Amino acid sequence: MVSSRVYALVTIVSLVILGCNPEAKLDKIIEKELNTGIRNDSLFLGLKFGITIPEFFDRCRELNKQGLVKEGSKNMSVEYIFEDSLGQPIAFNFYADRNAEGPIHRYYTSFNYYAFALNRHLYADRLIKKLPSILMDWYGGNKPFTVRRDGQLYLYKIDGNRMIELYVYDLSTVVATYYDLSKVNFREEQ
Repeated sequence: MVSSRVYALVTIVSLVILGCNPEAKLDKIIEKELNTGIRNDSLFLGLKFGITIPEFFDRCRELNKQGLVKEGSKNMSVEYIFEDSLGQPIAFNFYADRNAEGPIHRYYTSFNYYAFALNRHLYADRLIKKLPSILMDWYGGNKPFTVRRDGQLYLYKIDGNRMIELYVYDLSTVVATYYDLSKVNFREEQ
C-alpha cells in the first residue's frame, strides 16, 4: 500500500516537472508535428527546402532582376524589404546554409527595422512581438509560441516539418532560423 502511494507521488511529481520543462514542451510539439506527415517546404519568395545552392543563387538572381531583393548586410545575405502593419520598413535578410552539400534544409535569416537607431519603439524587443502576426500572415497554420531557455526568450512557429526559431540577438536584430525538422536536428546547433 505504501509503495503504491510512493509510486503515485513520484508519478505526479515527474509529470509536474516535465510539464514545467520548456524543452520537454518544445520536443513534444516537434514530435507531434513531425508525426502528422505534413510537409511545408515552401518558405518565402519562392525559396524552399530541398533546393541546391546553385538553385538558391539562380532564384536570388531572378528576384534581384525583378527588383524584389538586393545585397544584404555586409554582402553576406540577400535583403528583402517589406512593411509592418503600420507602414514601417523591415529588412529581412536571408541566406541558405553555407555548409549544405546537396539539398538545403536550413536557412539563416534576420529581421530588423530600418529606422531602429533613434526610435526605441523600433528596437528588436518590440519587433519580436510583431513577428507572430507577420508569420501567421505569411504561413497560416499553427500559432507561434514562446519558450524561455537559459534566460533567453525564443519564439517558435512549427508546422509539420518546418520550424522557425526566433530570438532577439541585439538592440536591432531578431535572428530567425528555418529548419526542415525531417532532415535537421536543430538541437545540434544549441
